[in-house]
Amino acid sequence: MSLPHVRSKLVLLGAAIAFSAPALAAQSQAPRRALLPIDFTQSAEHGWLAKPVLARRVLDDHTRPGTWTLSGAGKLTALPAPVLGDMRALRVDMRLNRAPDLPERPRLPAVNLRRAIANEDWTAYNRLVIWLRPDFTGMPVLPLQLVMHNDGAIKVPDRYNREGTHVISLARPGWQAVMWEIDPLARDRVTRLEIGYFVNKMLAAPDDRVAFEIGAIELQRVDPDVHTGWTIGGGKLAFSHSGYAPQSNKSALASALRDSTFDVVRVGDNAFGESVLRKPVRTLRTPTGTFQQLDFSELREPGRYVLRTSQGLTRPFAIHDTVWHPSVWKSLNFYYGNRCGFDVPGVHGIDHLDWFATLGTQRLTMSGGWHDAGDLSQGVINTGEGAYAMFALAERLAAQGGSAALVERLIEEATWGLDWVLRVRFDGGYRVGFGPHNFWSNNIAGDADDRLVEAKNNPNANYIAAAAGAIASRVLRGRDPVRAAEALRIARDDWNHAIVGIEGPSTWHTPAFAASRMELAAIGITASLELWRATNEARYRDKAVELARVVTASQQVTRVGSTFPLSGFFYTGPDRDTIFHQFHRAADQAPIVALGQLVELLPQHAEWMNWYATIVRYAEYQKRSAQNTAPYEVLPAYVYRVVDSVQVPDSGGRYMEKQSEYAEQVRAGTAMGEGWYLRTFPVWFQRRGNYGVLLSQAKALSAASRLRGDQVGFELATRQAEWVVGRNPFSQSTLYGEGYDWAQQYSVSSGDMVGTLPVGMQSRGSSDLPYWPSQNMYVYKEVWVHSNNRWLWLMEDLMSGVRPSEHFTLADTTSANGVITLRLTLRAEPGAAGQRSRQVTLQADNLTLRGPATQTVTLRGDEPVVLTWTAQRRDARAPWVAVVRDGATGQRADRYRP
Repeated sequence: MSLPHVRSKLVLLGAAIAFSAPALAAQSQAPRRALLPIDFTQSAEHGWLAKPVLARRVLDDHTRPGTWTLSGAGKLTALPAPVLGDMRALRVDMRLNRAPDLPERPRLPAVNLRRAIANEDWTAYNRLVIWLRPDFTGMPVLPLQLVMHNDGAIKVPDRYNREGTHVISLARPGWQAVMWEIDPLARDRVTRLEIGYFVNKMLAAPDDRVAFEIGAIELQRVDPDVHTGWTIGGGKLAFSHSGYAPQSNKSALASALRDSTFDVVRVGDNAFGESVLRKPVRTLRTPTGTFQQLDFSELREPGRYVLRTSQGLTRPFAIHDTVWHPSVWKSLNFYYGNRCGFDVPGVHGIDHLDWFATLGTQRLTMSGGWHDAGDLSQGVINTGEGAYAMFALAERLAAQGGSAALVERLIEEATWGLDWVLRVRFDGGYRVGFGPHNFWSNNIAGDADDRLVEAKNNPNANYIAAAAGAIASRVLRGRDPVRAAEALRIARDDWNHAIVGIEGPSTWHTPAFAASRMELAAIGITASLELWRATNEARYRDKAVELARVVTASQQVTRVGSTFPLSGFFYTGPDRDTIFHQFHRAADQAPIVALGQLVELLPQHAEWMNWYATIVRYAEYQKRSAQNTAPYEVLPAYVYRVVDSVQVPDSGGRYMEKQSEYAEQVRAGTAMGEGWYLRTFPVWFQRRGNYGVLLSQAKALSAASRLRGDQVGFELATRQAEWVVGRNPFSQSTLYGEGYDWAQQYSVSSGDMVGTLPVGMQSRGSSDLPYWPSQNMYVYKEVWVHSNNRWLWLMEDLMSGVRPSEHFTLADTTSANGVITLRLTLRAEPGAAGQRSRQVTLQADNLTLRGPATQTVTLRGDEPVVLTWTAQRRDARAPWVAVVRDGATGQRADRYRP
């Protein structure tokens, strides 16, 4: 089902098209490998097959002609003979666009098949089962869209056309029973069932064929999967399907477990298993409900284990230092399968050579890099961020002596993305930040299915490209000096344009990629520091310091809220009139990663403490706010105010916003007092899915925790990855092919691939409760490069760990009159001999020190030494931060008090 190979398809447009022959040669010579196999026995769909059917009703057996009507580019017929025994079926044959006889306006052929239903009450049933058989060639997958209409008090589909719509992708021939659990949907007055499809290929090849057949349709009642709220159902345990690092905290959660104890059983090397731990089950009463916690943190022996209770066993999980490695390999499989301009076995040949970036009369093929999502879009923001994350992870692993094979694979995939970043650009800083695309083209330049994207001069896109090029120049310098030098040359040019660029509607390809002033400054810091590391030129360092002032001035320093006070979150700029919020794509990591890089690279700078304090305040804000979602400890999205609803374009906006709904969603969050609210999920409208936000915030916390040597913060960052792979109310991994009960995602162009991450968990309506229905619909279940970008960047930290110092610890006490005493305990490092003198300095934010900041100490053997400072808080409304540094060893320890 691959697309025809490019050699028979490419036609050039002469001088009007600037096409890179070396780039095409690199594409054809890159190593080819099969995609990782999908073990469907571990999928949610496999589990659905095994559910006992408690009641059933045949909705349509196709014995009554005329119940279905078809519109669009297709023909509906009844199969002349029964199939699968006595099952009758209908067939839809698509009418494809073929040259030279083309429609007046070539577009994607589409059909809609409808069956009227006479206001039926389906509340006694909660599953719809449809037998389907695909019959197609010329495309990787055939996606069908099922739509249920309800005309009761609650309308289905909803106004966003998300609820009540379910997309299933059929990749293999043969009859298949497609199951859709409709438990969360209103179905008291069902009026219509639809099956829709569009061929995402505008011009068909001669041997392309598309048809599908529909067999019996049945309503069923089953015990449904949990889809809404915090409660874990079905007697399941919520745990990390990927497993746990030996030194990390380890726990599973339940909602209705009757046991007082549980066992941990080692499996795989003993016929009967080996019980290695028995512990009490602990009851937790939290803001999200009452739960049972099964904590086995003391178990550190590597191996494969299950948890055993009277309700049964969990499926196996690992305890190992490399517990996150498989998810990285699988993510790389997704990037590989999502390559554009590459012959991916079983998916497509070299593609989209007739898709062009343009600037005036200049053209460059867009082919290359990675397709963006469930569609086939592409752009430098996603591709640049992906390449940067891969290079960063590879560099960290190599420095720590990690898996050489994984390092090589990361660099290979990162270089694929880098080559696109280096090639698809025009003089003057003009790039394609994002180019939409939603069909397979025929690679023939100059005909009806060509697509053009106008390049724009956007500073966000240029900063991201500069950062990717600069880190690539460092990582590749010893292995590919020619490519490294070219990457650095282009990164310099991108940076020159970024620092004077205009961020706004005139330079956006889509508002979804807009960057606030604070966010843009933070992204610019990282790009500037990467170039400073690559060149040692002061102008890059100085620009990073300048931009850091924008970031630090954009933070909420004083506490807000009276019942759940918080500080440390960000605004969109130093004026601090608009709270920084995202709801879809996000870069919440940007300010913390950037300031952390400054802290590490410029330890003697006069503004160092301001950077460090900003990091600490944000990390502690995250730790405090996560108490509101215990015991999952998933990071809440943002702080909100009802009064900010006036900033929303009331109805008719890009995402169908409404001011009243904004206010309703804000109030559904946790009231902090004084008009402030904390929401677990963003305020959002048509587009929902929070992995971009969650994983960006997790990266911020992991980076801050490694910088601070903060084990508690690092464990919290780890909880976010565990949430994604099963430690959630649905006991479901959402990383496709990793762990258990992962369900099909919205990958309607390229089909299912091991390693895909969706846009992410959502909330329903105006509520602030987790919602993860079985229905498959964009954007929340759409596969997305952005989510995988953030996953890999998070892994840079989680695969490295954090090492709190046991020889350099800081404590504090506060007297009744407000005097703060800070005590540093020092011990000589193991193996140190003789006497050693050190100078130790305390720096503080919102504290006035009494006495000198720097003290000299002499360590003798392993005898501990205690140094003391006293101070007074300056602003009672704001937290204070203190950090002690040893100038000789670089050791640090900090304290924070709200």
